[in-house]
Amino acid sequence: MQAGMEGPARTRPFAPKASERLLTEIVRALRGKDIEALSEVYAEDAVLEEISGRHPPAHPSVTSGRPAILERLKNEIFRDPISGWSRQLDSTEILDGFETDDAVAFMELRTYEAGDQVVVQHLARKKGGLINHDRIVVAWDAE
Repeated sequence: MQAGMEGPARTRPFAPKASERLLTEIVRALRGKDIEALSEVYAEDAVLEEISGRHPPAHPSVTSGRPAILERLKNEIFRDPISGWSRQLDSTEILDGFETDDAVAFMELRTYEAGDQVVVQHLARKKGGLINHDRIVVAWDAE
């Protein structure tokens, strides 16, 4: 195993290229725990669609509009999705990612102070340089 890798599913943290403007902003916002800045990568009429253990493919969770996405991000990142209790985010990193004129895709790893982790795989379409539709697949550490 290479230095800096902590398991078979881990890769080195992603470093976006200068041409990956949106990914650069996403990395900056996540590292700074700046949810307001993170919401700014979404278009005003953007849609965030989640598929997870709580929201299976037949019934995904759908959030529409930047203000609603901002509130969802605040609630998801800083609150436990089941119990609703507040939790302290230790770090967030992008493990892999790429950006084209029409799309952006990346894997986000959140680590909380209690040691639990959440992996979020984003596959997003862009319109006017911003995310217009973000489909995410979310996996949490088992309780």
